[in-house]
Amino acid sequence: MKRIYLYLSCLLLLCQVVAIAQKKAAPPMVIKSSVADENGTPISNATIYGNEGISVSKTDASGQFAISIPTLGDLLIEAPGFESVVFKPGDYSNQERLTLPKSPFLFGQRDDINVAFSKIKKGNLVNAVSVLNPDDLRQFDNTQSIASALNGLIPGMLGSSNIRGIGSPMFVVDGLPRDVSTLNLSEVAQISVLKDINSSILYGNDAVNGVVLVTTKRGQAYKKQINATAFYGISRPSALPQYLSSADYMELYNEARLNDGLGVQYSPTQIQNFRTGNPYRYPSVDYYSGEYLKQQKPFSRAMVDFSGGNNVATYYTNIGWTQTGSLYNFGEGKSMNSNVFNVRGNIDLKVNPWIKSALDAVFVLNDNNMPQGSFFANAATLRPNLYAPLIPMSLIDPENALLKGRKTDVDGQYLIGGTATYLTNPIASGYAGGQNRQLQRVFSFNNRIDFDLSRSIPGLAFHTNLSFDFLTLYDQFISNTYSAYEPTWSATEDRIVSLKKYGEDVRSGTQNVGNASYRRRIGFYGLLDYNKNVDDVHQITGSMLAYLTNDKVQGDIQGNKNANLGLRLGYGFKNKYLVDFSGAVVNSVKLPANNRTAFSPSLGLAWVMSSEGFMSSVSFVDYLKIRVSAGLLNSDNGISGFYNYDERYTSSGSYSWYEGTRSRAGVVAQNGGNPNLAFEKRNELNIGFQSLLFGNRLSLDANMFTSLYYDQITRPQTIYPNYFSTFIPYRNFEDNAYRGAELGLSYRENWGDFRLVVGANMLYADSKVKKRDELYATSNRNRTGQPVDARFGLASDGFFNSRSDIESHETQAFGTVKPGDIKYKDQNGDGIIDANDEVRIGRWQAPFSYGLNLRLSYKNLTLFARGNGRMGADGEISNNYFWVDGDDKYSTFVLNRWTEATQATATFPRLSSIANTNNYRSSDFWLYRDNYFTVDRVQLTYAVPVKVSNKLNMKGFSVFADASNLVMISKFRQFKELNIGSEPQYRSYSLGLNISF
Repeated sequence: MKRIYLYLSCLLLLCQVVAIAQKKAAPPMVIKSSVADENGTPISNATIYGNEGISVSKTDASGQFAISIPTLGDLLIEAPGFESVVFKPGDYSNQERLTLPKSPFLFGQRDDINVAFSKIKKGNLVNAVSVLNPDDLRQFDNTQSIASALNGLIPGMLGSSNIRGIGSPMFVVDGLPRDVSTLNLSEVAQISVLKDINSSILYGNDAVNGVVLVTTKRGQAYKKQINATAFYGISRPSALPQYLSSADYMELYNEARLNDGLGVQYSPTQIQNFRTGNPYRYPSVDYYSGEYLKQQKPFSRAMVDFSGGNNVATYYTNIGWTQTGSLYNFGEGKSMNSNVFNVRGNIDLKVNPWIKSALDAVFVLNDNNMPQGSFFANAATLRPNLYAPLIPMSLIDPENALLKGRKTDVDGQYLIGGTATYLTNPIASGYAGGQNRQLQRVFSFNNRIDFDLSRSIPGLAFHTNLSFDFLTLYDQFISNTYSAYEPTWSATEDRIVSLKKYGEDVRSGTQNVGNASYRRRIGFYGLLDYNKNVDDVHQITGSMLAYLTNDKVQGDIQGNKNANLGLRLGYGFKNKYLVDFSGAVVNSVKLPANNRTAFSPSLGLAWVMSSEGFMSSVSFVDYLKIRVSAGLLNSDNGISGFYNYDERYTSSGSYSWYEGTRSRAGVVAQNGGNPNLAFEKRNELNIGFQSLLFGNRLSLDANMFTSLYYDQITRPQTIYPNYFSTFIPYRNFEDNAYRGAELGLSYRENWGDFRLVVGANMLYADSKVKKRDELYATSNRNRTGQPVDARFGLASDGFFNSRSDIESHETQAFGTVKPGDIKYKDQNGDGIIDANDEVRIGRWQAPFSYGLNLRLSYKNLTLFARGNGRMGADGEISNNYFWVDGDDKYSTFVLNRWTEATQATATFPRLSSIANTNNYRSSDFWLYRDNYFTVDRVQLTYAVPVKVSNKLNMKGFSVFADASNLVMISKFRQFKELNIGSEPQYRSYSLGLNISF
């Protein structure tokens, strides 16, 4: 990694040297002029780029500028609120004043919105689309995670991977489906979230839950830029599991056995020895202590991008490197880390006046190093009193034959501990088990060709896009085996008198490769596009599309294929009345031949009400657009597997003959056939508005939506007699309904040197099961009429406190019940509590979610904070940290268990040393109200004054300090922040800088 540090340092130094050299190489040719608007008013602080962006100048308060360029060439002039203009030498050499037109409201150069397979101006947008521009975000928030950026900033997003509570969206990068987890936000130009069917339908099957459209950056002609970002930080665990010590565990385990009518296992003397005795003889191992885990782990990241070009070719290059340290504080893992190296190159070429081409290439290498063994999984299950993972050699007779003949020790001080049952342990594996290196490589290629056919038909163009994506993943590992030693201790002193050895020490030194997998995705689309503006009155657009993708993973014979034809027709009258018809002919190989194609139509309408004369008297309304869209999308996205429409058979069992000397597997039905199996369908109605108020200070965007997801495929058991059994076919049978509303708002205000921006978004999303394959004896178990995300289980009613309490209660059919067990309600009144008494006890998805963000600036100092929250969901605690019986490890959660002395205050059932099927089952006892608000990001940024950065040969320079996942406000935060059996969640803090040349 030292080499990578060196390369990146040299690269950043080279950037500065190049910038200095460019300025020193400036020839004496000086162009002087001024910049003004169409009324002749001078424009201050406009930026002038010459020599393809190498030479840069600014206008003063009177609009005057002077710029040095080597030869007469084009000048690019930009200014906030105005259209950028490229001036030819003949323009600026003969004019004392250069004019920039004002950007038309919502129709300027910076108002392009990327939608499905095209771009559209904000003012012409008909659909429910939300947009995020990372370059705007980067000025005050240096998060590099797309998921983090989406969470809390986009109206209608539930978290970062669910639109409107319906399901996971389709992620598209540069026009075709791709994984966004390997993308840095610094290489992204725009993220468009297509939320309604009308905006996403052209992507066909996979767009049934909406689309997140990511467009990467490209070079800009005549504007050379070099941007570098670097930061270093630490990540601290948000929470770690807390388990009982050996002595406390032994006491409670004795109690559990007594509860079960059994004798105690540990004597008071044993318990006291484990509480105060020699920790190697009487171990009490805390795997989450500082002995094995650090308090924090470091991370660092460096990125640099280059862009520029001219009217023939432009380029954009992004290079990044991220290193994350280890939380382990022992063995091989202590110094291990993971590294991610990424390179992107986007090139645009003008082949001739009517053909343009673009070539994109991406390479990502993820190199993750880790010790052998599953530390966190073992740490959550190994009881603290089982054995000491390490045995001090100082306590062993130096003449012991096994000690003298050892091949493996730890730091020359310890032998590896174990027993006949536990031959390995996570600590020993970290020291002697070897190494594991997981390598992931991602290659992506895009080639787009654009044909301008306006010579034949004005406004006509043809576009193609071809992509290849390859992902490989495999492990390189060295697996060592090692001996474990079980000591026999002296009866009179803390000395080891003998050892038992289990296993052998083998260090082959051979590197192995395993767990290999690959993924290959190929995509293509061809698009015939028409765009015509008639006298600024009629805007006519149209597109015809052919689109296909094939996503194949290792072991998947068929691959996931998606192919469709698309049609889009748009019309606008004076940018006031807008119509968009979009449709797709979708195709699926998962359906029978007679049903493999279907037409999905959608229609969007918009009315810019603020353009009407009667709105002129409403002075506080600057802009108001009303929109409505509706559509029907056919999809096979929810269909698992292939040939579900055919009668299918599979082997089962074995049949023998010839006195048992011969046999053959039997054949049984897997499912019946259904030649009428068809697409699942989703229809939707969306009504919304967009508004700017009070001098554009307040922005509002709202939608109401209702959707029916019907003809979902299942094998309905309830409409066939029992003897059909495995012959039951798949059918379009089940229906779900969704409805809700979303609101996004932003308010901005300036007071002198103070600037304030406040943003908020809210989502209410509800659902209902309209039809389900169910036939329960009692209605309380029916899913129909309940939310799609409903949780079902038993309703608890406290604990049984006595034997008479049990005898007077209805019979619970989940095993023997004793005082301290959970009491349940009899919902159907039959006197027996069993699965028939399950009811809706909660829901796992929040119907109400919201996000808040704040940006407060004073001169060059900016404070940014972003948070999100949810209300109305119910979380469940059901892993072995909470559900403990038998020989499970005890967490501190069990301390408030039921006993006869604590029956009035207990919050946990009685302990049991055998399987307790009564207590540990789905019920509202194990639910908690999952309402929370979390502060995801806080960043303080200081932008060095332009005059200072220019003296340092920089266009811009800023430093920042940030924090991620900073605070969670929740009554049940201890459940939300806790990971069991895996690496913990983290709070992260970093310091960094941004430099531009």
